[in-house]
Amino acid sequence: MIQRNIVVIPKSVTPSRIKQNIDVFDFELSNEDMDAIATLDTNTTKFFDHRDVKMVKQFKTWAGY
Repeated sequence: MIQRNIVVIPKSVTPSRIKQNIDVFDFELSNEDMDAIATLDTNTTKFFDHRDVKMVKQFKTWAGY
């Protein structure tokens, strides 16, 4: 995400994980790797689309709202 100029907000309370989250500036993915990763985003989900009104209403029903 950093290489794509997207802000990343990691979360951890474990000191070792916090250090790992900060220590990301000592390497860079190749253009080929970045291109390969970009092809993984198909703008679809295997779970559900939170923007789908019908699905949100169904979840509300399941939750008893």
